[in-house]
Amino acid sequence: MSHIVAIDCSPCTDASSARIEDAFLDGAMGLSTNTVSLHRLLKLKSIQDCRRCMACKKDGNCSIDDDIREILDDIKKADCVVFSTPVYFKGPSALYKMVEDRMFSFQDKKGKSILKSGKKAVLIVTSDYSDYDIEDVANVLSVNLESIGFDILGVITYCDEQGKKPVEDNAKLLHEVKTLGLQMRNTPTV
Repeated sequence: MSHIVAIDCSPCTDASSARIEDAFLDGAMGLSTNTVSLHRLLKLKSIQDCRRCMACKKDGNCSIDDDIREILDDIKKADCVVFSTPVYFKGPSALYKMVEDRMFSFQDKKGKSILKSGKKAVLIVTSDYSDYDIEDVANVLSVNLESIGFDILGVITYCDEQGKKPVEDNAKLLHEVKTLGLQMRNTPTV
């Protein structure tokens, strides 16, 4: 049994990143006994930025008491974490950045990861604009996740050209993402 945590960092409901995330989860679930925790940051009531207070370096836990703390706890317990974010102004959404900054608590005083080894991450990066280099954004975010202690299972990027290429019309991409999710299944596939 694997525990998968999905973190949707889009400020829009029903965004491309959420639909791609759903395809991965569909592949990972099937008839398996996996469990999923889905966090849509848009729905959180209380979120705060990292203060770099360094309190987390004492016990590996963020001291800020808000809704992101539950997500951080879920990430620690997860076997695989799916992060999805749109690109705004050639970087991740502010919601993604808040979670990423708070994952500073997953490193000890010397910058070494306190996460269990082998923790997988899937990164989904989407954009409306083809002139944004989403590959560059995805590469930076992947390096950051690796520095926190994640093994990158997959990186998915997609541009919907301001709605002209809706992700639901891209059956090939959704099949590839679902196939990636199958890697997290703990039951044989047929």
